[in-house]
Amino acid sequence: MEGPLIEVVYLDGTEGTVNNDVLDVLIATEKILRFKRDSGWVDIIRRNARLRDYRSREVYDGQERRAPWPKKR
Repeated sequence: MEGPLIEVVYLDGTEGTVNNDVLDVLIATEKILRFKRDSGWVDIIRRNARLRDYRSREVYDGQERRAPWPKKR
């Protein structure tokens, strides 16, 4: 399931749409300037940017199928 698409603005000023999983990766790898929520645009402030990391939750008992978080270069 892909989910709704989110508008983003890349570092070079071009715009695009991505799903939520891709948005998390783009934020982690510092590839976007901002993304749009229903309430408006959210500017990414590099030193304060945080991702939602649900991997430490104990609720899910199934097999881990998600890829590891990307490492910064």
